[in-house]
Amino acid sequence: MKNLVVSFLIIAALFAACSKTPEKIPVTTKSETALKLYNQAIDAQGDVYLAKYRLLTDSAIKEDPDFFMAYCSRAMNYRYSNNLPRFKEFAGKAVNCSIKFSKGELVLKDALEKLLEDPNADVTEYGRKLTELYPRDERAFYDLFVFQSIIKDRNGMIETLKGAIKVSDDPAPAYNLLGYIYMSLSQFDSAAVVLDKYIVLAPGIPNPYDSKGDYFIRIKDYENAYSSFMKAHELDSLWGYKKAMYARKLADSIAAIK
Repeated sequence: MKNLVVSFLIIAALFAACSKTPEKIPVTTKSETALKLYNQAIDAQGDVYLAKYRLLTDSAIKEDPDFFMAYCSRAMNYRYSNNLPRFKEFAGKAVNCSIKFSKGELVLKDALEKLLEDPNADVTEYGRKLTELYPRDERAFYDLFVFQSIIKDRNGMIETLKGAIKVSDDPAPAYNLLGYIYMSLSQFDSAAVVLDKYIVLAPGIPNPYDSKGDYFIRIKDYENAYSSFMKAHELDSLWGYKKAMYARKLADSIAAIK
């Protein structure tokens, strides 16, 4: 009887382990190379190296033409930037993938299908379902954030980004997004706090200083805007210079008036 009970407990434990919902949204692909490229793309997106992000997702799709999550990521990125033609292109390819969709992928697929019918549709219910299914996956929170941006629910976007920060191993991208949402609401003190946190978390890449430069432009502190943009330029010569020159011009104009 004792052996029978032990065997039953082992089987029950194995069943529970196998049936446990994964912490992250499962990514379906037939190619390990494609998956590696996709993960690199997501990292590049978080650091706002968008050209690199697009190149890596294109490469992932080349490796696996049925890579739903790569198409979905591009579609979401274009919807957030309001590039509807490109959104429709990648969303259409995503929903037509011939794969065995994971539960999370099916939720995203349903949301994309609704947005293909109406790009301004309220699909936040799908984003909330993702965060309920995968409460430890920051990507689920970022998906909800994009869906909330479509209906301009800025207060909801703030709460969602705070949720992403709580569960993320690298919350820097969420602080960046939070800064811009606070600026859009003219909550500049809050924007300064989160953008400073962004710099602390990611001091070696240009975007935190570029974002803080945008903040200084908004509050008309052009000298500090110039310095911040030039710091971004020092880290990467492709960043900041034009913005720095614009800030310098504004600062000089004010000085001339005085």
